[in-house]
Formats: sequence, structure tokens, C-alpha cells
Amino acid sequence: MTYREIAPTAALRPWVECFWTRSGGQAILPVRVLPDGCADLVFDLTAGDGMAVGTMTKPLVLPPHASRDFFGVRFRPGRAAAFLRIPLAEITDARVPLRDIWRSWSGELSLDALELELIRRLRPDRDARVDAAIVRIATGTGRIENIARDIGISRQHLARQFLHHVGVSPKTFARVMRFRRVLADRRGDWSDVAARHGYYDQSHLIADFRELAGTTPNAFR
Repeated sequence: MTYREIAPTAALRPWVECFWTRSGGQAILPVRVLPDGCADLVFDLTAGDGMAVGTMTKPLVLPPHASRDFFGVRFRPGRAAAFLRIPLAEITDARVPLRDIWRSWSGELSLDALELELIRRLRPDRDARVDAAIVRIATGTGRIENIARDIGISRQHLARQFLHHVGVSPKTFARVMRFRRVLADRRGDWSDVAARHGYYDQSHLIADFRELAGTTPNAFR
């Protein structure tokens, strides 16, 4: 199985993290897709259909399957709503046929055609304060109430904006982002990792693993 990422054109770079392809090979083991704070468009090139995949708060375990080819668009956190033109909370943890959201679309799946379609549909819908909060939460710098105060927005309004732009609350987004930082941290044992990333103890880390990865830290590693 081959996975490849393709950088977007300059006009889409502030909005799209990457295009990606996955192709070839018989999957003989389940594929575990973990929450990452992003929404995607996923096209099954074998079946010829596409779907919008909302921000995830739990793992998606795909069963083994015959060889299939996929093409996807991974939006940056908080940026998919500008293309889908719906509140992202409406599709959190869901996979929705793209034809139900994009009702006038040719369906052409070449990279050039999809880039042009994204640029055509882009309706910039950004709040610089929300962008700043996303960056700070993603990097683990500051508590949510402090971030809201620093950017000049109430915590309640920030929560409403996150549901629209990101699809989850700031608290849930912070949990997912901390979990992603834990996955990238290979230093020491799990108790060291837990302490480094602000968990109360190792059992707190295990609880997050069970919810966000569907397994324990040791089993996952």
C-alpha cells in the first residue's frame, strides 16, 4: 500500500494542509484512523464516489478490504467550513456523501480539477481571533480561558465559533491536539510522557488513549 501527500497550490495553502493519495495492495489488517482535529474530503476512486469526513472525536477502524484507490483533501483545522458552507458540527464523527453538500459539481477527480473547484467554492469565513486560538491550542500554549481572554473573546463565544469552524468544542480540540503530541513523543516510558504533556497521571493518559485510539498505550505502540 502506498501513501503520498501533495502540497496544495499557493492559493489554497492557507486552507488546505495537503492532498493525499492511498493506493495499491490488499489490506490484510484493520486500518485504525485516529482523530487529528481536521476535516477531510475523501474520494474512493474505485467506487467513484466522494464524502465529507467531519472532525473526529473517536477512532475509525476500517476492516481489511481488497485493493482500492483513494484520493483526499485534508483541510487545516478550522478551514473546511469555508468550502463546505455548513457548520462543521453538523458532520462531526460522520461521513456524508459529498453530493449532499456540493449539489452542483461535475465530479471530475483530477488534482487540477479539484483545486479549481475548491478555489471556486472558497468563501473566506475566518475570524482572526479563532485562528489565533486554534494555533495556541494546537501547540499546547495556554489554558482555554486564558486564550479567550488574551484574544478578546468570551469563552462562550469561542465555543460557538469552534463548533462552526472546527466541529468540536475548544476543550475537545485541546484533548485531541494533546493526544497527537503524545503520539509523536517517543521519549521515556508512558509515565514520563503523561507528566510531560500535562496529564494528572498515567491512568489519565490511558483513559484518553482508550477514548481517542480505542486501545491502550502499550497495545497501540
